[in-house]
Amino acid sequence: MELEDLQNIWIEYDKKISESTRLNKEILKRMLILKPEKRLNWIKIKAGFNLILPIALIIFLLVRVQYRPAIDFYMGVLLFGILSVLVYFWQVRYFMLIRNIDFSNSITLIKKELNEIEKYKIKITKFAYFLMPFGAAGIFMIGEIPIFSKHFILPLCLIILVMFSSIYYTFKYSIFEQFKKLNLEIDEIEQLEKR
Repeated sequence: MELEDLQNIWIEYDKKISESTRLNKEILKRMLILKPEKRLNWIKIKAGFNLILPIALIIFLLVRVQYRPAIDFYMGVLLFGILSVLVYFWQVRYFMLIRNIDFSNSITLIKKELNEIEKYKIKITKFAYFLMPFGAAGIFMIGEIPIFSKHFILPLCLIILVMFSSIYYTFKYSIFEQFKKLNLEIDEIEQLEKR
C-alpha cells in the first residue's frame, strides 16, 4: 500500500468517526430534550386545568347564588366578575405562551422564551394574590356573609392564614422550583451543544 492509499483510508475513517460522533450527539440531545418536554407538558396541563377550573367555579356560583335586588349584591357581582375576567385573561395568555414553546428551535431561543414565561407567571401570580382579597370581598357581598361579625372572626383568620401559606408556598417552591428544574435541564442540552 502506498502512502496516498493510507491517507485516503485515514480520511475515510475520520469522516466515519465524525459522522458517528454527530449522530451520537443528536441521539443524546434528543434524550436530554425528553425531560424538559415532559416537564413543560405538565406545566401545560396545569395551565389548562387553571383555564377550566374558573369556568366550573362560575357555573357553580351561578347555580347556587340567590339573586336579590340589593346594591351590595350588584357591587359584589361587579367586583368578582371584573377580577375573574382579568385573571382568566392572564391565564389564557400564560397558556398561549407555554403552548408556543417549540423544542426544535435553538436552545438559546428556548431559554429566552422560558425566561419570559417565568417572569410573566411571577407577575400575574403577584397581581392575582394582590387582587384576591377584593375577589373574596365580592363573594362575601354576593352571599351576604357578614365578615365583620364576631362569629366570622375564626373563619376569616383561617382564610387569611391559608392565603398567606399559599403565597409562601407558591413563591418559595412552586413557581421558582418548577422553572429552576426546567432551566437546569435546558442547560444540560446547551452544554452538550457546546462540545
